[in-house]
Amino acid sequence: MRHHSMRSTHLLDPGERRRRWLRGLVVMTLTLGGGYTVAGRVEEEPTQLAVAEEAAEVDDDSSTLTIAEIMAEIDEVATRHRVPPRLVAAVIAVESEFNPRAVSRRGAQGLMQLMPATAAHLDVQDSFDPRENIEGGVRHLRVLMDRYRNDLPVVLAAYNAGDTAVLNYRGVPPYRETRQYVIRVLRRYDRDAARAAAIRIYGAGSRPAKPARPPLKTRLMSYSPPPAPPPAPPTAPLPVAYPAASPAAAPASSPRGRVPSEADLIAADEPVRTPLPARPRSKESP
Repeated sequence: MRHHSMRSTHLLDPGERRRRWLRGLVVMTLTLGGGYTVAGRVEEEPTQLAVAEEAAEVDDDSSTLTIAEIMAEIDEVATRHRVPPRLVAAVIAVESEFNPRAVSRRGAQGLMQLMPATAAHLDVQDSFDPRENIEGGVRHLRVLMDRYRNDLPVVLAAYNAGDTAVLNYRGVPPYRETRQYVIRVLRRYDRDAARAAAIRIYGAGSRPAKPARPPLKTRLMSYSPPPAPPPAPPTAPLPVAYPAASPAAAPASSPRGRVPSEADLIAADEPVRTPLPARPRSKESP
């Protein structure tokens, strides 16, 4: 047999009901107020982060140097380390195009594209700081110039490819990127040195020839005199044939060895006349 217990309900008096209603209203107010407060804080945090990021950008912009300030820094640091400022500017132009935030595919950073290991060896704390980067890069160039006795093609090759490659190949290594890098830097530093380095690296006969110009459709008139014909070989003078003089016939009556007289000479000059035949004489009529 089961016994079912019934809960007894007691009716609340109006005063108790009012107190409970007020108590629930207070709890609801506190709960909703706390939620709104938390939500307001969550909305304020992105705004504060944006303000902090903008402040960081302003600080970064203030630390970034202009091109004129970078050139002044190059001149001061290069002069102090006895490196030509024009050479440092040429290296920066080829390496980063004067962008302090430049990063290469291999991880080189800053104006002079210092690798992290090289920057640590040179005690560069921030490679993106233009002043630290220039200081470390110029010091590295000074060391290479002393090591390779100011041989600029080899110095630049070591700066680009490293000392190991230069020592293994005993000069500029046969890397296409390194060879082009050396010529590009030297072309900005000294064009004569760039031409000499190109002949040294590629050889005098392997330089690319200039493209041939298209032929003209019309012939150009030449105003130069035509070349003189070659002189004829000297020829021996032809002998002049003179008619042989016929010896004068000596008169028959003159013996050999006798001097001819004047009459004999006159007779010899006259032509020989053939005597005409005698005409027959007609008979006389009686």
